[in-house]
Amino acid sequence: MPRRVAILGALTLGLCVTTLILIGQTPAEINTVVHAAGFTSPVAVVQDSTSRSVQFVVEQGGRIRVVRDGAVLGTDCLNLSGVIAAGGERGLLGMALAPDYPSSGRFFVNFTNPQGHTIVARFRRSADPLVADPNSRFDLRWNGAGNPPQIDQPFSNHNGGDLAFGSDGYLYIGLGDGGSGNDPDHRAQTPGTLLGKMLRVDVNVPDQHPVGYTVPASNPFLSGGPAGTRPEIWAFGLRNPWRYSFDDPARGGTGALFIGDVGQGAWE
Repeated sequence: MPRRVAILGALTLGLCVTTLILIGQTPAEINTVVHAAGFTSPVAVVQDSTSRSVQFVVEQGGRIRVVRDGAVLGTDCLNLSGVIAAGGERGLLGMALAPDYPSSGRFFVNFTNPQGHTIVARFRRSADPLVADPNSRFDLRWNGAGNPPQIDQPFSNHNGGDLAFGSDGYLYIGLGDGGSGNDPDHRAQTPGTLLGKMLRVDVNVPDQHPVGYTVPASNPFLSGGPAGTRPEIWAFGLRNPWRYSFDDPARGGTGALFIGDVGQGAWE
């Protein structure tokens, strides 16, 4: 990080603290409370949009555990441990409920398959609202209908893995640059590959859709940009967007997407 940015950050922090002292306020005390326990390598918590008392906990090893009123249920929402590669930066890495989840029962997961390649799959819940139907799985077809559904990963690290729906209803998929270090093949800046990008797709399609998504007409590179740019791309130049979230307009936010992009060395 440039030194001038660090200085500005220190000055801003100092001004904030000074302001609090001048108006006689102190920062509110922050306490931690254990809500649920007993997980193995949890990487995400997803709130059930049909019940405030239920959360889904995503474990890197492949299980999606169910927490209800603070208690971990004995039956998993979904167990993908037999169809993924886990360990290091691989595994079951993300989950997002569709905006219409209360009616459709659809949700999406991001994981690395046994060969280490990225899969984004759609599922539906079963007759039991806390348990997924494993037979409802459909892998989004990034290479076109009839072709392998995975996004090839040349190295084991930098898989990204998060999933999030924006207020526009589209699914945002963060992909790392393919791994190794210093992006050796410049994938993050290569327009014809999905690696090192933030993707935006419309997954509100019928179950029979052969690809599982369409490209929104407002995507920035659908009809312009460098030759050969994949139309799913919403932003270039990411290293490993491990986690991200939207500043929710429904709660007074701006709609901006904040990305936690893993740094090469000392800085994130």
